Amino acid sequence: MGPTVYLMALRRRLGAAGLWLAFSAAAAGCGAPATPAGMVSEQSARTLLLPARFAWLSSKGPSATLPSAIALGGKACGRVLLYFEFAELAPSRRLLRAELLLNASGAAGDGVDVELSRSEAAQAELRVWSDQPQALEPRLAARLGAPSSVQRLDVTEILRAEQQQRQPLRLLLHAEPASDEPMLIETGAAGGAQPRLEIYWE
Repeated sequence: MGPTVYLMALRRRLGAAGLWLAFSAAAAGCGAPATPAGMVSEQSARTLLLPARFAWLSSKGPSATLPSAIALGGKACGRVLLYFEFAELAPSRRLLRAELLLNASGAAGDGVDVELSRSEAAQAELRVWSDQPQALEPRLAARLGAPSSVQRLDVTEILRAEQQQRQPLRLLLHAEPASDEPMLIETGAAGGAQPRLEIYWE
């Protein structure tokens, strides 16, 4: 049936007023789509947190005082573990998204693959590789991309799991040696940007 014949038949069935209502209802579905679940909008509330505790471990030897930058992914770096502990959150709104922000520099080729996970509470001192706390589910694969930029790692799933425990948010970032040159992650110990957690709420 052609569009003209279809409209004439529809007009006979609904009348002029009914035909107008039918087109109005159809037009209502053609407007701007609703914001997908989990998408951050300009109206979302934003929380930015700095870690209450930040420590690191290397399989190459004991870790000393927190340096200005920590090398990840280089063959000479060995396996590296970063431990972050953030204050417990008691949100009254729905969590939309959470990201761990890291300032990176260096020349780690195509990037560095890392694993992110929840963590048990660490002991008072983290110095040697055997001191590392146990990683907890969920465990997420991520990738640090081009250096000289802010790396944004999605930890929404981890934060949702931690909220159910009603404990401080504890994160582990684990990196294996892969390339000749490492990527450097700023710690803020000598100025500059610290790692931080950016959270959006609805």
